[in-house]
Amino acid sequence: MKKYLVVLMIILMTAMLFAGCGNQVADEPEPEGAAAENEPEAEATTKVITDMAGSEVEITTNVQRVVNLWPASNSAMLCMGAGDKLVGTMDFTKSLPWSQFVYPGIVDVPTATDNAEELLKINPDLIITPTDDVAVKLRESGLPAINLMFANYDQMKRAFAILGDALGEEYAAKAAAWSELVDNNIAEVSNALGDLAEEDKPVVYYIQGQTNQGLYTTFRGDSIMNDWITYGGGIFASALMGLEGTNATAEEVLALNPDVVIIGGPAQHELYDELMADAAWKDINAVKNNRVYTNPNGLFPWERFGMESALQIKFAASVIHPELYQVDLIAEVQDFYKEFVGIELTDEQAQNMINGYGPHGE
Repeated sequence: MKKYLVVLMIILMTAMLFAGCGNQVADEPEPEGAAAENEPEAEATTKVITDMAGSEVEITTNVQRVVNLWPASNSAMLCMGAGDKLVGTMDFTKSLPWSQFVYPGIVDVPTATDNAEELLKINPDLIITPTDDVAVKLRESGLPAINLMFANYDQMKRAFAILGDALGEEYAAKAAAWSELVDNNIAEVSNALGDLAEEDKPVVYYIQGQTNQGLYTTFRGDSIMNDWITYGGGIFASALMGLEGTNATAEEVLALNPDVVIIGGPAQHELYDELMADAAWKDINAVKNNRVYTNPNGLFPWERFGMESALQIKFAASVIHPELYQVDLIAEVQDFYKEFVGIELTDEQAQNMINGYGPHGE
């Protein structure tokens, strides 16, 4: 009897063992690629940006070495606080008092050209040029070159967005904030001026003073000057003349009898003195009515292509239609520099910029 019990127990235990094994699910092999899906993706080391000419250019995601072959774009980098990324710049940028004030190290940045052989030695992460032919030539040599040329506010917003994207998130955010500032300033001025009749819009003549090339060097009719003069409630003299270049004649300009004259650039004060001393101008409306103005000048002349041109919209309206629009430019300059450049300017420094001088009145 005991023998039968032992045998029975053995049979029962064996059955239970097999039953347990039957309830277990065998490990199934993972499908192909499952392990790779569970692993974190490697962070991209390059990205593709589209420049102002529509060219797609692959650059590193960590841009640290920039050669900038356009003074306006150099000033934008300094304004964004990216001066320490410059390994090649322009003599004009290095010479400006506000460039040296904002980024003292600019004087030690080598002056660069579009010589591909020399640029290859510098090994930049990014090259910026306003000329598409140069950008193409440099890319054919294996250099990461982009064209950031622009001619009006809409194009400038796109160009600075591209620049910000190339430099990194911090700079992309500043470019977006700058674009919003331009839109807000246009809206503010437009609201103040209302719907002006054509006869209430003064004729505004602009003199280009990058260097002293005389009283009749201006800008073409479809330039950015047309933008801010139009936003400011004026009529651009070059547009009336149908000017397609930068040179007008004395006969053309004086025949228009401009109501307002605005002189920009580093040579503005010299040109102002010449105009006021010129007998041909003494009976022109702008001179008779004391409406000849020098233009604020900072990291770049406000009226041209730098980031400070966002402030030009308000300045223009305030001198073209002072009866309709007034602005505290000192406060505007201080707020702008604090937000974008990260520098707090004194009242005196801000006023010097508004008067077209350097930070110390130079």
